[in-house]
Amino acid sequence: MINENVFEAANTNLQVLINNALNEKNTDKKKVLHAIYTYALDKNRTSYLNTKNL
Repeated sequence: MINENVFEAANTNLQVLINNALNEKNTDKKKVLHAIYTYALDKNRTSYLNTKNL
């Protein structure tokens, strides 16, 4: 369940993820949202670099 949620979140708009992380009041949720944003950003960057190398 957690893996599905992370992958689903990674496919959402990065701006929405960072906005949710920055505006979250609960510090634990903020940390989780920031971690998902960082993961999604890294995933997108890796995908972009792999595409550029082809």
